[in-house]
Amino acid sequence: MPRTRPADRLDELLDAALHVFLALGYRRARMSDVAAAAGVSPGLLYTYAAGKEALFSLVVRRELGEAVDAIALPVPNPEPGDLERLVVRGVRGIARNPVLEAAEAVDDPADAAAELATVVGEIYDSMHRYRRFIRVVERSAVEWPELAEHFYERGRRPLVRRLARFIARRCASGHYRPVPDPEVAARYVVEIVAWFANHRYGDHDGARIDDAIARETVVQLVTRGFVG
Repeated sequence: MPRTRPADRLDELLDAALHVFLALGYRRARMSDVAAAAGVSPGLLYTYAAGKEALFSLVVRRELGEAVDAIALPVPNPEPGDLERLVVRGVRGIARNPVLEAAEAVDDPADAAAELATVVGEIYDSMHRYRRFIRVVERSAVEWPELAEHFYERGRRPLVRRLARFIARRCASGHYRPVPDPEVAARYVVEIVAWFANHRYGDHDGARIDDAIARETVVQLVTRGFVG
């Protein structure tokens, strides 16, 4: 029978787990560390998750938008390979860019600036929405080579290459100003978006910037840089 839970308790525990995984990384983190961060006993924590693997999977599933409150307790540890498959699913979901895909099918956009603004805005919104998932995967990838392979080789780098090809096409057609290297230009776009949509929350001053202003500023400056 599923165990009942106090309102908001699971979210509080997952917030504490996220904090610990970001601070220590997946390999070094222990259930006792999470219990201490949450201010609960290790025994209570085990009534929610059977072990660190189950807790990590819960954190990832929540950050990907899954309704974890509906899951029966305690959550069992995943089978071997399930954690990597879960992360791969998340990375692939974030890497989906339907606006960019639609723009790639157009040779002569009626408004290149507006088109680019929607492309950059889509990337920004995805990174912002999934920023905590991205942060915990980036931190864990430092000591988890298989995770690094999925995140960087199959997630971020394909996005950069795809955006580079798009920029090169628009430069060649005269819609964008020429750039020295389209792949470097694409990497610039991804990195500036990543900082304002995600990493600024770890910066004392950056965290104070209004979310809507940050997005508007990034989209506007990137668009003007290419199109004017």
